[in-house]
Amino acid sequence: MNFISDLIKKPTFISVIFIILIGLGIPLIVYQLFTFHSSESLGITVEVIFFLVLSGLLVIDRFLLRNINNKKLSVIEAILIIGYLTNYYFTHDRSFSIG
Repeated sequence: MNFISDLIKKPTFISVIFIILIGLGIPLIVYQLFTFHSSESLGITVEVIFFLVLSGLLVIDRFLLRNINNKKLSVIEAILIIGYLTNYYFTHDRSFSIG
């Protein structure tokens, strides 16, 4: 229970994104489980793997939160994510398109 109260009392950038994606993703996965055929399970598998990776990032985030100040950690996370997106933008022909 301490983990959940920590998410609410000390939010960081990754924990807010995690809460939003879990809130949107779990109903989507449940819907897909009941409506898709068994041969179309790759999408569900990819989503579950994504949530496992995101959960690992959340565990790392909570560990860092205990060792670093809350506001300083949010700034560090934002700088790392903005830096990654900027690098991706310049190395992939200046676009964020997937195709």
